[in-house]
Amino acid sequence: MRFRYLLYPEAQDKLNSSGLLKKIQDVHDSEEGLPIIGYTSDEDIIWAVKEMQEQGFFKTMPNTERKDFMTKLNEVFKDKKGHTWRVHRNGGVVEEPAEAEDFYLMTGWLSSCVLDVDEIWDYRKFDFQSLNDFVGCVGAAVWLFNHGDFRGGYKWSTTTTNGRTLENNITGDSNLDLRIHQTDITHDRLTFDPVGAVVSYRPELDDDHRCVAAYHSTEQDFIVGVLKWIHQQNIPSEMLKDRGLPLIKYIRSLGHTIGAATECFGDFGGMDNPMIRLNYFYDPMPVLDENYTTEKPTFDGVHVDGESFYSMYVGPSRELILSYQGKEREAQKKIDACFLPSEADHLLRGICYQAAKGLGRTIPQKLISL
Repeated sequence: MRFRYLLYPEAQDKLNSSGLLKKIQDVHDSEEGLPIIGYTSDEDIIWAVKEMQEQGFFKTMPNTERKDFMTKLNEVFKDKKGHTWRVHRNGGVVEEPAEAEDFYLMTGWLSSCVLDVDEIWDYRKFDFQSLNDFVGCVGAAVWLFNHGDFRGGYKWSTTTTNGRTLENNITGDSNLDLRIHQTDITHDRLTFDPVGAVVSYRPELDDDHRCVAAYHSTEQDFIVGVLKWIHQQNIPSEMLKDRGLPLIKYIRSLGHTIGAATECFGDFGGMDNPMIRLNYFYDPMPVLDENYTTEKPTFDGVHVDGESFYSMYVGPSRELILSYQGKEREAQKKIDACFLPSEADHLLRGICYQAAKGLGRTIPQKLISL
C-alpha cells in the first residue's frame, strides 16, 4: 500500500504558478473536500475509472493519445508486479513494483476531483511535457494535501555532500513520542512510471526515508547529545552565543502548548535534575571511521525501551549520526539519521520547537535548565 508520493520541485512550481495548487487547496477546504484514500483493491480502481467514464472525462481525451494511454494502463493493471517504477539514481536504477493506489494518479481519477473535463488532458496549457506526467503530478499534489503531516513539526531542508536534498522534520507521533524524519526529495532526472512514461513524481521509496522513533521523554537526552557534539567538534552556533541566550529567547518566543501527556504538566522523578543528564558531557562521543564502525561504547542517545536505543556518534566527516542499537551491538553502525555541522542550529531549534508546541512529552523549561 502507498502512504506517500513525492512531487518534484519543478512540477510543484508549475502547479503553483498555474494556480492549480490554489485550486486543490480550495477543494480541500470546501464542504465536499478531497477524497481520503486508504487500502485500495483492484475493484476500487475499476469503480474509479467507471466513474470517470460516466462523467465524460474520457470523451475529451485527444484521439491521438487515447489508445496508447488505455492500452498501457491495462497492461500494467493486469500485471502490477511485472511493471515497475524506475528511478535513475547515482549511476544505478532503483525499481519499485506498481501498486493499486498508483492507478488513482495514473488514470487521472485524482486529477478529475479538481479539474473539469475540458482541462484534465490539456497538459500543454500547464507547461507539462506529457499527459501522463500532468495527471500524475496533479494526482500526487491532491494526495499530498490529504496525506500530509497533520501534527506539524520543525522542518528544514539540506543538501548533502553528494548532492541529495533532504527534508528534515523533528516532531512527535500521536502519543507524543519523539520522531525525527529525514526524507530524500531530490529530483531524480530520469523517473519512469510503470507504463514507461517519464514523470516528475514518484512514490516515496524505502531508500528515501529514514526515521528515529524514540519513546517517552527523550528530548533532554537528545539535546544533551547535540550540545556535546557541537562542543566536541567546535561547531559554530549562533544559538549558543552568550551562554545560549539566543536559544533561550527562541524557546520563550514560541509560547507553550500543553501536550496530552502527564509529563507535559510538570517535573517528575530525579532524572529531571539537569546535572544528572550532564554527568558524561565531557566523555568524548565516539568517532566512526570511514566505514562507519567503532568498538567504543557511547553514553549518548535516545531510548526506545530497556534494551534498545538510538546511539549517537560523530561521523567521519564530523556529522552527527544516530544509529539504532538492539541487544546485539554491531561494530558497523546503520545510519538512521545524519546531520551535518551546518545543521547544528536547526537541530537545537527543532528540539525546542517540538517541546514548546506540545508535540512531545518534555516541557520547555527542562530544556532551558539544561
